[in-house]
Amino acid sequence: MNNLALAYVTCDKYSHIWNEWYDAFLEHWDIELPKYVCGEELECPFEDFKHIPHLSVDAEHWTTKLRAQIEQIPEDNIFVWLDDMPMQCNITLRFKALYDWFVKNDADSLRIMGRGSNARYSFEANILSNPLFRLNLNSPYLISYSPNIYRKEFLLRILQWDESPWQNEIHGSKRIRPWKRNIFAYHIDGWYTNRIVKGISQ
Repeated sequence: MNNLALAYVTCDKYSHIWNEWYDAFLEHWDIELPKYVCGEELECPFEDFKHIPHLSVDAEHWTTKLRAQIEQIPEDNIFVWLDDMPMQCNITLRFKALYDWFVKNDADSLRIMGRGSNARYSFEANILSNPLFRLNLNSPYLISYSPNIYRKEFLLRILQWDESPWQNEIHGSKRIRPWKRNIFAYHIDGWYTNRIVKGISQ
C-alpha cells in the first residue's frame, strides 16, 4: 500500500504474546506493506518484519521509546498495532477502503475499533455500507492506541510527552483539543481480541 507502514508495538515483558499475535497475523493478514517491530532488547522472531530495537523502558517512558522508533520509519502514514491485540478475522477489503479514504480526506488518525467506545462521534461517511465517524472535539479518547492508522507527523506530535500509553490517551486527549485535527473511527466488531489489560493476561 502506498506510503503506509505497519508498526507492531511491543516490549520485552510481553514476549509471551508474540507467537499468538504472529500466528493470527499470518492467518488473516494479506496486505503487502513495510512491517516493523517497535520492540526493546529482545529480538522479535517475525522473519518478515524489520526490528527497530530500543533499550527497555518503564511504562512512564512508553511514549519516548515509541517516538524514537517512529522517527526511524520512512513512510508518512503508520498503522500502529499493539502487541496484545491478535487478529480474529480478515479485514482486507475494509482496511484498503479505509486507507484510501484516509489519504483522500487528509485524516490525522483513523482507529479501527474491535469493540464499543466511550468516545463521542458524529457521522462522517459510509465505507462499504458501514458508518465511519468523526470524533467530536469534546470527546474523551481523541488519542487511542487501538489499532490505528496515523499520519506520522501527527503521531510524533502526540508522543512528545513522557507518558504511559494510558496517560497519553487520557491527558493527551485534553491537550490536543485546541489542535482541531481530523480524527476518525470505524468499527469492525470482534476483528481483534484484547489479550492483556495493563499487564494482566486475559
